[in-house]
Amino acid sequence: MENREELLLYSWFVGDGFGSQTDGMKREEIEALAIDSLTEVYTLEEVQPRSGQSGPASDLTILAALSMIALGQVDRDHLRSKYRTYEKESGTFSFPQKGDNPLALTRTPFLALLDERYPFTKWEAIVRSETQITHPAPLAVDAALLLSRAFVLALHEEADTPQQLAALLIAEVAKRGWDEKLAVALRTAVNQKPLTESPNQIIASITASFHTLLSALPYEEGLSAIALDGGNSRITCAIYSSLKALLDGEAPPQRFGDEIYPSPTLEAMIKSETLFKRETIKLERLAEKIAKELAQ
Repeated sequence: MENREELLLYSWFVGDGFGSQTDGMKREEIEALAIDSLTEVYTLEEVQPRSGQSGPASDLTILAALSMIALGQVDRDHLRSKYRTYEKESGTFSFPQKGDNPLALTRTPFLALLDERYPFTKWEAIVRSETQITHPAPLAVDAALLLSRAFVLALHEEADTPQQLAALLIAEVAKRGWDEKLAVALRTAVNQKPLTESPNQIIASITASFHTLLSALPYEEGLSAIALDGGNSRITCAIYSSLKALLDGEAPPQRFGDEIYPSPTLEAMIKSETLFKRETIKLERLAEKIAKELAQ
């Protein structure tokens, strides 16, 4: 990776693609497959033939970034139009959604990359406004702010370890008045208490990703552990993958990157963008170009 912004995006795409193997599956279904670990993006391709294909986590971050690059600003009407088109063509995303849906977090890497453009109060307002396009519930908005801040802190090396990152975020929840459930989720992860099933999907994804981040598991084992739990494994793997890569300063294995690819809907929508329409769409290349364009 040429820079940490590119590392953030690329590792997010890899996590999304890796989690595609078990996304939406129940733990009992996965256990019935008698798989001890997932060592490749395509380990379960016989069960999930589209393993490695991007989903809303990658696609919406990319579409939001391309909108910003094209217009030079976060335009709510343009973004809403893009998301409606994606909703219609993909069948994988609909909005507005209820507050506990973790798809509220799908644009957080993009939103984190806007941090240096604006003072904090303006940036916070942009994150709130953009998240509310698809997820208007207060918890969803606060969760998007928390995760965007987590990426900012890791991106700029204001936190060097998972423990330090969690401590900073817990303090921010109190300082900013964000939902206390987020601080509880982070404390659960810090204390490494056994995870129990949460009725709130956003809280479950944040807890699981940080719980794994704060464990002693290496990157690949952490991804496998999250994916083997099923549920919202795409978004949870994406969160873990990005934070782990930023804190370790290491990109995901190249063999993982080689196996991820854009969804047909994303590819078709990107082809309408002058910046990319003549290129073969590769997620690794998109991470590089988006990071470069947003830095200007």
